[in-house]
Amino acid sequence: MAEESATERLMNTLISKMESMDGDLQSLKAENAALRKAISNPTNLLKKAGFVSSMTPLSEDVEVDAFRAVDDAIIKGHNEFTNADIHKMSWDEIHEMAEQARNTEVSA
Repeated sequence: MAEESATERLMNTLISKMESMDGDLQSLKAENAALRKAISNPTNLLKKAGFVSSMTPLSEDVEVDAFRAVDDAIIKGHNEFTNADIHKMSWDEIHEMAEQARNTEVSA
């Protein structure tokens, strides 16, 4: 009988351990499902992290200054005026362009 009780204790211990591990596994599965739900929508995730969504309105009524070619806001890649053209300019031309930019008033 002593052997049966030792065997019985071992079986009960193994069963308890398996039940405990199964409970932990179920808990992890529930946490995993909650995390998947939380990260499925990045907007909600960023809100929970404290980030605020904002949109900057486009500029309106901005006059073109001398550093920006005719109607293009980016010098690089413009057909008539490129970065290479700036490198070919003399310092006097660059200072003149800077002076023109300082004198340009932006209408509000």
